Amino acid sequence: MSQRKVVPRSLVFSLLLSVCSFGSFAQTSASIQGSPQYSYGPTTDYKAALPTPSDVLRFRRGERYNIPNPSLPEVGDQSEPKIVDLAPSHFQRDPIPFEHGDAVAIGTIKAGQAYLSNDKRNIYTEFSVSVEEVLKTLTAPYVRVGDSIDIERSGGVVKLPSGQIIVRGTATDSMPLVGKRYLLFLRYNPNTEDYHVQTGYQIEGGHAYRLDDQNYEESNHESEQHRLREEDSTADQVLSRVRSKAAVSPHGERVSGELLFRQRQV
Repeated sequence: MSQRKVVPRSLVFSLLLSVCSFGSFAQTSASIQGSPQYSYGPTTDYKAALPTPSDVLRFRRGERYNIPNPSLPEVGDQSEPKIVDLAPSHFQRDPIPFEHGDAVAIGTIKAGQAYLSNDKRNIYTEFSVSVEEVLKTLTAPYVRVGDSIDIERSGGVVKLPSGQIIVRGTATDSMPLVGKRYLLFLRYNPNTEDYHVQTGYQIEGGHAYRLDDQNYEESNHESEQHRLREEDSTADQVLSRVRSKAAVSPHGERVSGELLFRQRQV
């Protein structure tokens, strides 16, 4: 079982003041001396984050994050400002889960926003990714270069009408940043027609930064807004390792000069 960390209101208020003093709070992560930072995701106004029952696809996506405990109140001014799930003591993550997902792609995050679950007790964040290279894909849907796909993660940041900021997140999993480029390992959900982020790497200036902690020891950070861990290998070396997995796959094929991975139904 993972633990939950409730951050006192006074500490959250101090953090928000310090962030706001540097400018907009549109994204809860800043780059310190150019090093990518852990992020809770883009801040979304409460009204924009509300579920939309008339939108069937949005309803399905919001339903996925409903909290079954009816005694919990909806997100509001009386909610704890920040709740962060901590890593379980024996937590371990595959750094390159190529074989365990449905798609692997390189792309740039074009937009992102938080949403409330249908019961308004939880928060999830959705991003739009412009695909630049496909290393693995399902036959349906078949992801192509130039496609825009929706990816999602649990947690996010919502600004209430009162101005209070509500944060939900996981200490081991950072949100990607809008405008940045990533290598993403994804799992497709046919019911919601989107992809869950298993893990990923931010590609920046020839370096590769882990979006997530890979084990319990790595999750012991000195502060919540910590730097993402940089890989010992260069970005090109990391990408080369993943591309080699696609190249040696029995289902791999080259189409129009681009290496694509096709997972056929057995």
